[in-house]
Amino acid sequence: MADARSPGLPTDVVLLLDFVNTLDVEKLTDAVPTAESFASWCRARGLLSNVDTVSAESFKAAIEAREALRAVLLSHTGEPLPASELRTLERVASNSPLTVGFGGDELLLRPVGQGGWKALGHLFAAVVSTQREGHWLRMKVCAAGACQEAFYDTSKNRSGRWCSMAVCGNRTKLQRFRSGVLK
Repeated sequence: MADARSPGLPTDVVLLLDFVNTLDVEKLTDAVPTAESFASWCRARGLLSNVDTVSAESFKAAIEAREALRAVLLSHTGEPLPASELRTLERVASNSPLTVGFGGDELLLRPVGQGGWKALGHLFAAVVSTQREGHWLRMKVCAAGACQEAFYDTSKNRSGRWCSMAVCGNRTKLQRFRSGVLK
């Protein structure tokens, strides 16, 4: 399995994995606990200029989108996806307008919002790009409940469920064995 730091992953895949992983579920640490820290995170990735700011409303929407994306990526491992998470993404996306740009042989989605909404537009454009390029279903969240790290499934048949077989996979299988499920 590959994480956002793995070489060779497309830029949009890395962006989305990084975004979901701004919350470390296992350690309960958030890399973007405030609107300003989210703005800094976005500036570091070229999603905002140095003068753009993130409103409280767009920050709240970004955190909601992050957790809804986590649920969607978890569903890529076969877990059920609550319909409410898709509604959340649709609601946030409706406030993050995109336009079509023309660049040579390809069409590009470009955000036209302001501040945090512009950053969210970049993220939604990345979702469309990863889906169009066939990467979307390989983007997953570790099915080990305590972990939930977003990763890229490099297995041939897209059957990966854990960010690391050596850590989360073994931990999960050992728990199942001890409970009698794998006996």
